[in-house]
Amino acid sequence: MTQYEKLKLSLRYYLLGKGWYVAVDALEYAESIHTGMRKDGVTPEFEHQIRIAHYLRSLDCMYPEETIAAALLHDVREDYHVADRELTRRFGPTITTSCILLDKNGKEHDAYFCGIADDAIASLAKGGDRIHNLQTMVGVFSREKQLKYVNEVRTQFFPMLKQARRAFPQQERAYENIKHVLESQIELIEVINHE
Repeated sequence: MTQYEKLKLSLRYYLLGKGWYVAVDALEYAESIHTGMRKDGVTPEFEHQIRIAHYLRSLDCMYPEETIAAALLHDVREDYHVADRELTRRFGPTITTSCILLDKNGKEHDAYFCGIADDAIASLAKGGDRIHNLQTMVGVFSREKQLKYVNEVRTQFFPMLKQARRAFPQQERAYENIKHVLESQIELIEVINHE
């Protein structure tokens, strides 16, 4: 059994054990769409979403099932143009709203992050998404792209997390955790890139 299969199976059993059947459906649905490989040409595309979900399950969230479901689905609208009505039919309006907010297509950068900050689910999913992107970019992305992502963490993600923490103080520890992991990741990337 591959590492990917182990991660997927352990997440599935975790979700089933919690009785989070909407998140189980999100896992299966998103996996059926994400059938390619990541930019490294080796890792299954859907491993990205699974790793984000595993990270998010360790956080103290207001809406844990919905947050994990949105993380699993966060690219289906943006990258595969899954219709909102399909997402709403399968996963309900709350998760769909978070997926709409997480889709950056056609949105101005600042407005995009402000919208995410005002959603308790999307703000955690986006933080987990960027953490995993930073963790997997070395050796895959150019130096310039890595430093662009680092700069975006400072200029967009940290303000978004601060705004979300004020909007959802019940999740303060989760936002602080995301911020701490992002800080450690950008320090590592800067050292690797001699910045």
